[in-house]
Amino acid sequence: MSKSLHKRLMGTSLLLLGVVAPSIMLASPSTAVQFPDGRTAFNSPPRLIEAESSYTQQNVPSTYYFTLKIPANAGEPLKAIKIAQRENVETISYGGNSTRAFQGSRWARGTQFSLTPVGGSTEPGAMTVVFDSPVQPGETITVALKAKNNPTFGGIYHFGVTAYPAGDKSIGQFLGYARLSFYAD
Repeated sequence: MSKSLHKRLMGTSLLLLGVVAPSIMLASPSTAVQFPDGRTAFNSPPRLIEAESSYTQQNVPSTYYFTLKIPANAGEPLKAIKIAQRENVETISYGGNSTRAFQGSRWARGTQFSLTPVGGSTEPGAMTVVFDSPVQPGETITVALKAKNNPTFGGIYHFGVTAYPAGDKSIGQFLGYARLSFYAD
């Protein structure tokens, strides 16, 4: 093969590789992390964006809003979220039947998600929210927990947020602590 023909073939090959490879990489969906024992985890976990309370006064009924962003490259849809109050002077109780979840934020609500009832006892101050159909990557969602009452004792309360991908053997990813403050009138 002549040197000029070889250079032209190499140039054409590199040109095709430069055009085809990026489009293949963009078209490939991100996959979850798979462990040899069958457990799955997020490729890129959701992010806890915001947490707020509908009322900050002590000892009044309130709703706590936790907003999460599921990245497009999460690799797995979101199946469940556990919100657990960190130990404090007082443990907050929730009205489990009043829990809601919807697309968007507290102030820009979208479609409401259907939730699966979770039976059995949970640890005090904790609530697990399970979606009937997993929430797809790329979504921003808000979980609204109805507290029976804000704490009687004001102060700062922390809530650990853990996200679970879809799958029978999914591994939860701790997203961090949300902080809510409650004040005397």
